[in-house]
Amino acid sequence: MDLTGPRQFFKRAPLRTEWFRFKQQYASKVQHLEVSSPDAVISPAALHLLQLYSPYSPLLPNLVSLSWDSDESFLPFILPFISRSLTSIVIDVPRGASPMLPPILTTLSALSPDIREIQIERLYHSSSTEEASSHLLMLCNPYRLRKYNVDSPISAPALRHVIQLPSLEEFWLVVDSFQLPDPLPVVVFPSLRLLDVEYRGDHTWLKLLSAFENPVLTSIFVECSGSDVAQFMEAFQLTLARCGMNERLQEFRVRSQDEFKITPQIIACTFPFKNLTSLKVLSECSPTVCQTFDLTDDNIDLLTKAMPRLESLAIGEEPCGVPSQITFKSLYIISRRCPRLTTLQIHFNPALFVTKVDTDSESGDVALGLPDLKSPPSDLCSVTTIDVGNIPLPTESNTSYIMALGLLGVFPRLEKLEYGEGDWEDIDDLIGVCRRMGRFAFGKD
Repeated sequence: MDLTGPRQFFKRAPLRTEWFRFKQQYASKVQHLEVSSPDAVISPAALHLLQLYSPYSPLLPNLVSLSWDSDESFLPFILPFISRSLTSIVIDVPRGASPMLPPILTTLSALSPDIREIQIERLYHSSSTEEASSHLLMLCNPYRLRKYNVDSPISAPALRHVIQLPSLEEFWLVVDSFQLPDPLPVVVFPSLRLLDVEYRGDHTWLKLLSAFENPVLTSIFVECSGSDVAQFMEAFQLTLARCGMNERLQEFRVRSQDEFKITPQIIACTFPFKNLTSLKVLSECSPTVCQTFDLTDDNIDLLTKAMPRLESLAIGEEPCGVPSQITFKSLYIISRRCPRLTTLQIHFNPALFVTKVDTDSESGDVALGLPDLKSPPSDLCSVTTIDVGNIPLPTESNTSYIMALGLLGVFPRLEKLEYGEGDWEDIDDLIGVCRRMGRFAFGKD
């Protein structure tokens, strides 16, 4: 059930017989509900009326999953939809609405003890939300809870409790001030597959990884301040080496909401993770500074040698309008070395490639400057979409034609580009035309 569309109001209050029929014929059958304001089809006034008609029981008694994305005006009406049958809840509200959430978390712990998945984003960190989140975590059925992704710190007793949960597979650890349980329990996160950490400054939480004897933890996501990224990467690499997790890690993401330089040293810290299928190093985008400017084709060459299993690669946020040192050559190396790759986001500089093809009348193969271009299209990766953001384009008149054929030569399955400015629109259109005419790939006879 998706409550989006033209907003609806009650013309009058429903009669008792109408309300009973609604509960029996409709409300009892709804198992999935999604509410998204400002697109909600039902007004706050109508929700308030429904709340009055069902003060002591849930509006949808058999609801299994609830997704609630709203502003402050809709958030109080989430309570009537919480029931014992609920197994999954996702709440995404403006950070300013956070003071409304502690009572909701308390109600959730009381009415839905067997819930399996909880995701609550953009919370304002306060003592009341920490207390409510910790209380909720302690009261959840330890054998049912699978995912606990709540943007709030938790108390020391709650942390000791959560790391022992036998069935927990995903956990969002929010660190304001971290106190490692002493002594650590014998078993630490026995079933955890994904650990998502948000912290500022204090790397103490890394000691948790040293206590892992869990073979299924394969995904680690980290968010920290930009000034901490370089130091964190060095500490993280050493920690994983000590506890033998280097070869088990399959997904890794480090990001910051601050701007930071993505240096060759930061990228080199990921080289030991040779079985990665997804690597994302994300810095807040700047319109005037290229956060990946220090990276060159040599760094990309080493990266692809270290991680041939990559399926997803993102270095930097959306590419900006400042030229990069990474050239078209790196795109071909990525495509050839990482045949499983399907998604790519990287800031490259097309100027040298376009100039060589246009001015020197060189073919795309020769313009790449590589000695071996005999890979058949089937050996190149399966990328279908590339995020080019606002990468600046050369001013040559036939740039669009050269770029379209050049990108298809490197990525034969490319279907579309995602871009910020209109300069890339013609290239995107030409790629569609070329796709309809036939397949292109460097090295194809």
